[in-house]
Amino acid sequence: MSDHNSPELPFLSDSDAINYVESSKLMVLISNKEENIFRKIQDTYGLNATCVSDEDVSKRIADVQAACTRDQHVVAISVGNFESSDPPDMQPYTQIARDQNYIVSVVNGPENLLPDYIGWHLNEADSCMLGLCAHALLEDLLKTVPEFCSDFRNYSQGETIPEMLKFYQLADSNHNGMLHCTAKYFGSSPDESSKEYFREVKGNITMNFETTVIGIVFTPRTFGARLKLSQEQLKLWGGDDDGKAKMKTVLKNEIARSNEDDRVSSLNSAMAHHSIQCDSNNLATTDSKLPMKKKSARYFPNSQASLVYLTTKSEEDPDFHPVSGRGSRAHMTLGIAPGESAVTTGYDLLEVVKLEEEEKDWPTYPTTRGWLRDYGENRWVLYMKNKITVETLFAGVYSVS
Repeated sequence: MSDHNSPELPFLSDSDAINYVESSKLMVLISNKEENIFRKIQDTYGLNATCVSDEDVSKRIADVQAACTRDQHVVAISVGNFESSDPPDMQPYTQIARDQNYIVSVVNGPENLLPDYIGWHLNEADSCMLGLCAHALLEDLLKTVPEFCSDFRNYSQGETIPEMLKFYQLADSNHNGMLHCTAKYFGSSPDESSKEYFREVKGNITMNFETTVIGIVFTPRTFGARLKLSQEQLKLWGGDDDGKAKMKTVLKNEIARSNEDDRVSSLNSAMAHHSIQCDSNNLATTDSKLPMKKKSARYFPNSQASLVYLTTKSEEDPDFHPVSGRGSRAHMTLGIAPGESAVTTGYDLLEVVKLEEEEKDWPTYPTTRGWLRDYGENRWVLYMKNKITVETLFAGVYSVS
């Protein structure tokens, strides 16, 4: 874990982070005019960066909107004095970032300015590709495993596979299909331990990490990608790996908020929109005889996908206990059932982890992509034969309201 007192900013000092940002989109909100930071951004990213510091707020917002519309890799904004009695309004910029699929970082913010949550974020190209991969896996399982198809049909109320594929929807936190893994949720009233955690991990914001997807979880409530965090990622993990005591309260609050906000779109329609811009034939898979390497084909303006399938021996025995303890809840929400909340995905995964420990003879179905296991009560897990790796950026998400 980096020293939280370090003045170094990974997106300006770490070569891996710089390379990743050069294939992604990052918005940087800076307290006051930090000419040295602006100069370093321009030196590092050249014409692929725009620095905005106009005193006229309306002009500043217009300039930011224009830069983001051009898909600049880095858009840096001097937003005013965070410490003043009338702190700057970040909402116009975080809203633009959300709409234009930018990851956000705040530089020189006060200790009491915490994000809503912090974690590992995929750029828009990788979010698209992982969504397409997971959607294709779901479709393949529905076509090849009759037991799974029958169970899924019962709880999705879909008669045909195309209808069943429309069951899961994107949560509001996955606006435009953007995917992430939450390392720590702060909420509106973070306690002292949350503030201390943020101070400890702050130096890692905008650091690049390779993230591994090891499986897919399907339940009547959620559709999630299961992750296995690296040792470096585990150092930054602040999630609740038990959560049983808080589950009912959190779910009640989250679902209430979800019902108030009707900004949920269909996963199928979102992926269909993205598929126009994405070429799934460029995915690296184990079916190819070519050496495996990371792809860098351009799927979106100024955004490149890094997602690949890792090669493993086809005869390898399945690991039905891939994670336990710290970080076992790590996941990405790919979709939710109508009326559900994204937070439910983590609880569904924790239930699966507990069931794995029971060592029962669960019904298991070998498939071309791995092993599909039925844990009862409509809970299914695909243990992937070939894991997926994808590059991510560690960053926070700040409220847009």
